[in-house]
Amino acid sequence: MPAANTQSRPIGASRLRGRLRTPSALLLLGILVVAVVLRAYWISHHPTLMIGVDHLRIAENLLNRRRYLGLFEGPELVTPPFFPVLLVVSSLFVGSVQGAAHVVALVAGVLLVPIAFVLTRFIYGARVALAIAALIALDPVLIELSSTALSETVYLPLMLAGLYLTLRTLDAGSAATTVWCGTMFGFAYLTRPEALLFPFVLFVGLLVTALRNPARAKWAAVRCACLVAPILVLGVPWVAYLSLHTASLRLDGKGIMNYTIGERRNSGMSHAESTLGVGPDLSEDGPQLSPNHFIATAHSSPSLPEVVNYWVQSARRNKATLFDSLLSPLFGSVLGIALTALGLFGRPWDQRRAVREAMLLSIVLAQIFLLLGLHVVQFRYVLPLMIVTLLWVSKGIDEVARWGLGTARRALPLLHAPPQWIDVSIRSVLIGVLLLLMLWDLRWGSPWRDQEPTIASLKEVGTWLDHHRPGPKRVMTTRPQVPYYSRGTLLLMPYAEGSRALLYIHQKRPDFIVLFEEDGSILPYLKQWLGGGIPDRAATLIYQAGGVIIYEWKGATD
Repeated sequence: MPAANTQSRPIGASRLRGRLRTPSALLLLGILVVAVVLRAYWISHHPTLMIGVDHLRIAENLLNRRRYLGLFEGPELVTPPFFPVLLVVSSLFVGSVQGAAHVVALVAGVLLVPIAFVLTRFIYGARVALAIAALIALDPVLIELSSTALSETVYLPLMLAGLYLTLRTLDAGSAATTVWCGTMFGFAYLTRPEALLFPFVLFVGLLVTALRNPARAKWAAVRCACLVAPILVLGVPWVAYLSLHTASLRLDGKGIMNYTIGERRNSGMSHAESTLGVGPDLSEDGPQLSPNHFIATAHSSPSLPEVVNYWVQSARRNKATLFDSLLSPLFGSVLGIALTALGLFGRPWDQRRAVREAMLLSIVLAQIFLLLGLHVVQFRYVLPLMIVTLLWVSKGIDEVARWGLGTARRALPLLHAPPQWIDVSIRSVLIGVLLLLMLWDLRWGSPWRDQEPTIASLKEVGTWLDHHRPGPKRVMTTRPQVPYYSRGTLLLMPYAEGSRALLYIHQKRPDFIVLFEEDGSILPYLKQWLGGGIPDRAATLIYQAGGVIIYEWKGATD
C-alpha cells in the first residue's frame, strides 16, 4: 500500500504539470501577467485616486478605535463590513489602510480574470474563456476600477465566483460546492446587500428542480440548506448590528434611505434637493445629510402597493439613463449588442445549456429590475450587467471566428487545412475593436472620477487642513475626500436657499467649510458664495487656491 501511494503521486503531479502546459493555461498565464502589469502601472501613476474613502475611514476606526464608525456622525449603518474588515486584515501586512486599499483593489481586479475564465470555460469552453479573460484584463474601465476603494472591486469577483458555483450546483454539484456557493454570496452580501438576489435565484432554481423531478426533492432540499447556512452564519451578525441600532429587523441600512430619496425624486425634486434638502424648520429632509441618524430613526416600512407604485415611477425616470449606459461604447455599443445576440442564439441549446442560460438571463433581468427602481443609476451599479454580458460577447466572438474559419475551409478548397491565423486574427480584431470603443468613450472622461487635478487637489486640501488644525474636526463640504484626509467628520452642504442654509450651518456648527468652484451649479447659493464670500460673520476666509476656498467657522450668531 505505501508503495502504491508513492507511485500514484508522481502521476498526479505530472497530470497537473501537463494541464499547466496546455496552450489555454499558458495563454491565461500570459493574460494574467498583462493584467497585473497594467493595473500596477495605473496605480503607481495615480496614487491619489482614492474614491470610496468611506471604507478607508471605517477600516481606520476599526483598527485604531475598535469602533464601527465612518465619515458621518454616529455608528456606521450605511456601509456593510466585509470590505472595511478586509482592509483592516490587509493593513496588518501592508502597514497602512491606504496601502491595503491599493493592494486589495489590485488583487481583486486581477482575480476577476481567472474567475471569469473558469466560469466561461465551464459554460462555453476554453476558447471563449480566453476571450473574456483578455477583455477583462485589458478593459480600461476595470483597470481604473483597480485603483479605487469602491466596494465593486471586491464585489465583482465574489459575484462571479458565486455564479460559477451556482451553475456547478445546478449541474448536480456536491454539497460542498453549494456550501462554497453560499459562502461567496454571504461575503458578497456583506459587501453589497443586493447580492442576496443571486442565492434567491438559485433557491428558485432548486425548487423548480424538485417540482419537476420529485425523486430529486431530497437532493434539492439538502442543497437549499447548504446554500442558506453559510449566508446565515456570515450575515446574522451584521443584521443583528443593524437591528440593534434601528430597533427593527433590517437586512440592510441603505434600503429605506434610497427609497425615501427615490420618492422625493419621483415627486419632481432634483437629485441634490432629494438627497440634501432642508425643510422650513431646518429639518434634515434629505436623508444623506445625516444618513446614519436617518437610518436609525426611520422605522416605518412602505407597503407593497407603495413599493410597486414607487418602482413604476422610478422605472419611467431611469429607463433612458439605464439603456443609454447599456448602449454605450463601454458596453461595446452596436457591436457588443450584435455579439451578445450571436453568443446567445447563434447555436441551438441542449438541455444543459438551456439551464445555464436561463440562470444567466434570470440574473440579468433581475439586475435590470433592481436598477430601474433606484433613485439614481450610476455607472458602477451597471458593472455586474457588463461582466455577465461579456460572457455572451465572448461567445459571440467565438461564433464569428468559427464562421470565418469554416468559410475559409469551404471557399478555399485548395487549403485542406486553413491556416490557424485566420481564427486568431478574427478573435484578436474583434477584441481590439471592442477595447478601442471603450477607449473612445473614455475620451469624454472617466466614469470613476472627475478631472485628475481636482482629485489630486482634494488630498492636498485635506492634508493642508489637517496641518492647519490637527486632530478631530467637523468639515462641511461636498467632497468626502477632504474630511477624510484632514481626519475630520463629514457634514454635507445642504440644499436650500442661502439664508436657510446659513441657519442650518449654525445649527450643525462645523469647524470648517470647504467650497469648490466646480460645484457652483449644484446648490442654489454656492455661486453667490464663491463669488462674494459667505455672508456671515462666523465665516473667516483662511485658504483660497486652485478653485478651492476654505472658511473657518467660529459659530457666531450673526
